[in-house]
Amino acid sequence: MFTVAGWMTLEWEDERLIWNPDDKDDIESAFAPPDKIWKPELVIDNSLEELGVISLDNLNLRYDSNGVVEWEPPKLFKVHCQVDITYYPYDQQKCAIIIVGWGYLKTEVDLAFQDKAINLDDIEAHGEWIVTKTESISSELTETQADGTTRVFPQLEFWIYIKRRTAFYNLNVIMPVVVTTFLVAFTFIVPFESGEKLSYILTVFLSLAVLLTITADSLPPTSITVSVLGMYLGIVTVLAAVGILMTIMLWMVYNTEGDVNQSKSGSEGCVLHFLKFAACCICSSKRRLINRVLRRRGKPSTAQVAPTKGNQPVTDSFDEEADMTWKEVAIVLDRFVFVVFLAVTIFMNVGCLVGLMVGADQKKL
Repeated sequence: MFTVAGWMTLEWEDERLIWNPDDKDDIESAFAPPDKIWKPELVIDNSLEELGVISLDNLNLRYDSNGVVEWEPPKLFKVHCQVDITYYPYDQQKCAIIIVGWGYLKTEVDLAFQDKAINLDDIEAHGEWIVTKTESISSELTETQADGTTRVFPQLEFWIYIKRRTAFYNLNVIMPVVVTTFLVAFTFIVPFESGEKLSYILTVFLSLAVLLTITADSLPPTSITVSVLGMYLGIVTVLAAVGILMTIMLWMVYNTEGDVNQSKSGSEGCVLHFLKFAACCICSSKRRLINRVLRRRGKPSTAQVAPTKGNQPVTDSFDEEADMTWKEVAIVLDRFVFVVFLAVTIFMNVGCLVGLMVGADQKKL
């Protein structure tokens, strides 16, 4: 819905109202009530209010000695418009006030624009929208009868192009969502020893759910177009849910008893190889310890006598005992997941904001 308050300026000639001022005491113009002078029957075709002929019984019409009649009825226009929220809140919209001369055919009464179809001299600044441009189009409305004949009525379209002001939405919609998404990634730098890791991400998730509900309520309700911001909010919700699942899994690994090298199953071997990759990605100091555990798992278990040099045993840096606990595994994986979530969050936020701004600028109405 598009609402605008203003007035229409109508002007036409009626030869029946022509008189000689010299014969009427030099009277150049006069006023008459609407029911005393003929006026065109105009209808706002896309009005959301009661559909009827534009009229105002208490507003007189001015006419001069040349038969020119002027009528300026004020009106609150509430019309239907197609809204495209793809790039909300950086969107641009256009809406038209369509006026049809419904009472007479185009061959009987035609409609035309004045010199300035839409006058914005008296327009006031709006808190949400900026008028970028206007356009006026003269067209026809064709009606097909039951017998196949057609009737053509004159039609005028007053188009107004508007652009949304984004300062309010940047401060109250975009910024809180972006900041909250980073809080999800920060979950994985909270120490396990604090015992608050799971409660922290659950609190962030609940805060994010409330924030997303408020943000979703500010989106214009429509199913014709899908908002990029709406899809972004859905991805944020899924990312937070995945963060909760990862936190629970890491917490289970952290509370596992025993050492990694005590297990001989193949699954622990896969974990160690992935752990080595994760440690390399985050440049962890545990890389050497993981390599030692992998080397020990790859060697056969045989009894050996350690060689001595003098009274001191000769040590091999690769064969010395290297025990790695599951708590250390959880810490390495925790830092790796933090890096992954932080990278995904930055990419997602930058991609969404750039997509909104660039898409809105490239879209031409």
